[in-house]
Amino acid sequence: MRLLISGGAGFIGKHLSARMLAAGHDLLIIDDLSVGRASHVPAGAQFLAADLTMITPAELDEVIADFRPDGVVHLAAIHFIPYCMRNPERTQEVNVAVTLKLVEALARHPVEKFVFSSTMDVYPCEDIVLSEDMSPEPGNVYGLTKLMSEQIVAYGQRLGNFQQGTVLRFANVYGPDETNPHLIPDVLDRLANTDEPVLKFGYLGATRDFVYVADVVEAIAASLERDLPGFLRMNIGTGNPTAVRSVVEVIQHAVGDTREIQEDPIRFRAFDRKSLTPDIGRVKELLGWTPTWNLKDGIAATVAAYPGAVAAETKLDDGIRPGQHAA
Repeated sequence: MRLLISGGAGFIGKHLSARMLAAGHDLLIIDDLSVGRASHVPAGAQFLAADLTMITPAELDEVIADFRPDGVVHLAAIHFIPYCMRNPERTQEVNVAVTLKLVEALARHPVEKFVFSSTMDVYPCEDIVLSEDMSPEPGNVYGLTKLMSEQIVAYGQRLGNFQQGTVLRFANVYGPDETNPHLIPDVLDRLANTDEPVLKFGYLGATRDFVYVADVVEAIAASLERDLPGFLRMNIGTGNPTAVRSVVEVIQHAVGDTREIQEDPIRFRAFDRKSLTPDIGRVKELLGWTPTWNLKDGIAATVAAYPGAVAAETKLDDGIRPGQHAA
């Protein structure tokens, strides 16, 4: 296949691009490198450094017409929830308007398959197993923008812009080369700072489903390689939630750190869920996909690849105006 991957220089994008290129697919990666990295683009892939919020419809038409993709994987988004909460307008611009621009362009240049990276944050904040049949009730602006984009993808599929529109709702994706300061990179950074006698974190009692990036890539690949015409939503996770405290302890053990861990209520966040547990029955049935990495092995691989710290320029704060990057 000829695949266009938006946000392909980001975290998931790096691993996906390497996997699809090795399988013999032709790739065009679009990323503005605000959070993604040029070093993540594999040799042999075409690369366009562009901000999709700024590119005109005519310019995007030219790019698509020239490359002639068979499929599109749309990973580009602002993903770091604290930034999204502080900057809802920019989040809407990147996470929703870009999706609509891309789907509208495919009305003029139809493709076979469109895969969209969504999130479990579209679900209500309830302490239950979450299935695709539940009514969505996002509790933060990130989840809201992803839900809006899901509806845009459904709209594009109904219009015939692509035969197959697949939405993958990711749980907590982790692994080497993460470009956002989520839990595991943050813990690794904290452990690298030996000046802290006690490690204080936020809500350690929360449970999350941590799914290794290589498994996520295989789910995306299966979505592209299987023929499932129509519009589908599928959860991507392990189905086995783990307490945040346990994750921190596994990382501590992997690096040989023995400091005390404390829960600090001051660090709690209003949008923190008590739990996040996906039902992954649908993806197993329709794609024949099942996760193969356990948490211990995934963290060991992540720690082994850890460069020392997540680069400061990838950490989103109020002084940085990011464009698109992989979710």
